[in-house]
Amino acid sequence: MEGIIRLFTTIAPDFQVLWLAAKDLLTSSNPYQNPQIFTGVGYPPNTLLFYLPLTIMNYQLAQNLFTLLSLLSILGIIYLSLNLLKIKPTYILEISIFIVVIIAFPTKFTLGMGQNNLITFFLLLLSFYLYLKKNYKWTGIVLGLSFSFKTIFIYFLIYYILKKEWKVIVYSILTLILTTIIIYLIRGNLYLYSYYTQVVLPPLSRFEGREIYYNQGLSGFISRMVTDIDLRKNLTALTSLILISVNAYIIFTKNKFDLVISFTIITLLLLDSLAWQHHFVFLIFPFIVLIKYSKSVMSIIVILSSYVLAAINVPDITFLSSNLFFATLLLYIMNLKYLK
Repeated sequence: MEGIIRLFTTIAPDFQVLWLAAKDLLTSSNPYQNPQIFTGVGYPPNTLLFYLPLTIMNYQLAQNLFTLLSLLSILGIIYLSLNLLKIKPTYILEISIFIVVIIAFPTKFTLGMGQNNLITFFLLLLSFYLYLKKNYKWTGIVLGLSFSFKTIFIYFLIYYILKKEWKVIVYSILTLILTTIIIYLIRGNLYLYSYYTQVVLPPLSRFEGREIYYNQGLSGFISRMVTDIDLRKNLTALTSLILISVNAYIIFTKNKFDLVISFTIITLLLLDSLAWQHHFVFLIFPFIVLIKYSKSVMSIIVILSSYVLAAINVPDITFLSSNLFFATLLLYIMNLKYLK
């Protein structure tokens, strides 16, 4: 309880960045050049739309509300995950999963930093739930909102493209375009130009810094193992191509929706060139899926070992600093096994 109270009384730096940037929407300031925003804005301009309603209140109240929404999103994620797996949600089961989720470091890191991962992941799972209900229009709209909130979720279009779900694709893209148009109408092309020139393009021209231990994806692991910049670029490109190809093959040939989506989530985390520790809250759904399919003692031991690796925070001192990468890799292998 003390830890949760602390979340509501400390300044969440990442939320503060986006809250200040959203306030710039209503002024003549450019958030990508605002000296008050100490870490810089790493999100596209349309993400700021979701923070606009929070700018009408003082910072502490806005942060508390945002944290509360994130906590409620955990319950929503659990509820949707169980429904997607056709498991009847019960209070005891949901509370048990909630406790397991809340004590894991990626969750605490997300809440403490004021990241939007949990809210966005709830939207993503909601879109999958609507898809299974054959509500393709709202599937696309909610999916498009998740794109606007978290750009890397555009990767999930690969599923709908290979399944030829054109209605979902059209509505998701239209929703993304709509949020972009709204930003354009508010601030013209200033924000869009600044975002692409100051946030998107610089990382494409360099590969240094990927070795930071906060980066737990494939590129982070390779960068920590390989010092030569060109070699790490080539290895990352090759392994990423293999991961995408395997994922596309699985989507195209397998019909087990829960396992395919779980596999796609895991693949995205491995592929993300800057998969920060807080991004790994996206493993909530894969963990629940794989526990459902685990029938042998050995399988359960592997899944639990993966959870321990994912839940702890290892200092940047040893080979085990890639603990989240290893946890995700274990889930990848287990998920692939169950898809056969």
